[in-house]
Amino acid sequence: MLTDDLRKILEVEVVPAVGCTEPVAIALTAAAAMHAAGGVLRRMEIVTGVGVFKNARAVGIPGTDGVGIELAAALGAAIARPEAGMELLALVTPDVVQTANDILREAEVRSEVDLDRAGVYIRCWVETSEAQAAAETIDRHNNVRVVSVNGAELPAAGCAGGGRRPALRPMGSFRQMVDAIWGAPADSFTFMIDRTLKNLELAEYGLATGTGMGIGKCPDLPQGTTASLTAAACDARMSGVQRPVCTCAGSGNQGISATVPVLSEARARGASDEVTGRCLALSCLVTLYIKEYLGLLSPVCGCAVAAGAGSAAGLVMLGDGGPDACEDAASTVLATLAGMLCDGGKVGCAMKVWAAVSTAEEAARLALAGCRIPAGNGVVKTGIDETLRVLERVAREGMGSLDRALVAAMCG
Repeated sequence: MLTDDLRKILEVEVVPAVGCTEPVAIALTAAAAMHAAGGVLRRMEIVTGVGVFKNARAVGIPGTDGVGIELAAALGAAIARPEAGMELLALVTPDVVQTANDILREAEVRSEVDLDRAGVYIRCWVETSEAQAAAETIDRHNNVRVVSVNGAELPAAGCAGGGRRPALRPMGSFRQMVDAIWGAPADSFTFMIDRTLKNLELAEYGLATGTGMGIGKCPDLPQGTTASLTAAACDARMSGVQRPVCTCAGSGNQGISATVPVLSEARARGASDEVTGRCLALSCLVTLYIKEYLGLLSPVCGCAVAAGAGSAAGLVMLGDGGPDACEDAASTVLATLAGMLCDGGKVGCAMKVWAAVSTAEEAARLALAGCRIPAGNGVVKTGIDETLRVLERVAREGMGSLDRALVAAMCG
């Protein structure tokens, strides 16, 4: 693997977003449809896949005190600026909220979930005083395009940019990726620090304000711990705080979980920018590598399984451990947290993030001491790539209908 290839992947995948990425993607799709149609909105229909539905239904929306798919779509229609991309909800103001509420009150707005659609899928159709238009978002949260205007199909041309990038898996093994990060020239990844510091800033804000379920207000919480700090960032984000975070693999919570532990520990150790950037790159690339096995939206909690493993590897590197120890730490997290379900975006995700980071810290300590879960223990194989293939099969064959069951149970 080449350093330039890894840098390019990070530049595509570690990007800012305001708000949980599923409501943002819904708003962005509605904004694209409304921008194409113009006029005054009369009717809007939104269809989401199961993964988008479960992550958007109960999470706070920035700039509002509300939740829900219809509200996200109405905000997008009110703003109608798809060029804002994943930072669209930074444009929410009291006037925009009022317009969105007027849309929900005066226009016909309805949404439904397509139980047969996995992964990222959103379709928004609008009818206005001027025209009808439809937009779709498929595979990536920002891969939105207008597909028809007044019934006429349009050629596939991106509206806000899909963020396409080459896959890591065909480039080489987990170990080859880790070795490439280790051997990259000095300062290859220092750009990651400025890119991800906003996540640490949100964590400190979350602890100070106790926003969300209130992790920062808990009197007995060990406020100085990395796990508490990281969970506070998730708590604030899921409550709808209108601040940007740096995402990883399409998820702000994964971005938080992969970066805040490394940034916090690097600051405590006084690590150089060169070391900090390299550890951040390792954490995020491990997260991305694992998500290629499990899928962008999956029944398994990505913060726990992917970002937890990534931060464990990053913490090992920060502790002067070698590539073997990085793999051992990541494998330990996979073996421990592989069964944690993703039951949708909400402030309660903060506790899953807390569990993931706590496990990552312990896995890193064990790996640095030469300890690992031996091959043959459950899903653990001789190498991490074999373990990931097992988990990929479990997710595909054993959990293929789990999201449908979760959505049915949550809505029942």
